[in-house]
Amino acid sequence: MSTVKILTLFGEEILVPEQIGAVGKSRARKKKATTEETATIPKESKKKKLPIEDWVADKQYYSIGEVADLFLLRTSHIRYWTTEFNIKARTTRKGDRLYSPSQIEELRTIYILTKEKKFTISGAKNIFKQNKKSVQDTHSLRQSLLRLRNQLATLNDHI
Repeated sequence: MSTVKILTLFGEEILVPEQIGAVGKSRARKKKATTEETATIPKESKKKKLPIEDWVADKQYYSIGEVADLFLLRTSHIRYWTTEFNIKARTTRKGDRLYSPSQIEELRTIYILTKEKKFTISGAKNIFKQNKKSVQDTHSLRQSLLRLRNQLATLNDHI
């Protein structure tokens, strides 16, 4: 490490190790991962696992932020779906929207139709109006069967 001469107010010279660099963010480059390091990192599946898949209602009402976090979406998405699908969310005096667990299940159905099955909003509205209950039942049955399959797979691995 090199040293730097600094003059003080009284004319003295001080030798200081060169630690004084540019002020601000460090511009150090990140080390690229080698092939050995990348081989040990498991690849994530393409499909994200939503927190809503394992969600169990433990409160009477949830804020719009909590609901958005469950679906990994922005609050504007939830607000838009609420108005488009005429979901009557409870509001506080301040104007915050609160969603009951049954309304969250409706939003889950909308999420499945629009994000997973790639329906347009108008197509999802038509299906939602025609047979909302059957779509919700089908999805909840599918989720419970997937959970059961995963439990059986873990039991099979332990045997």
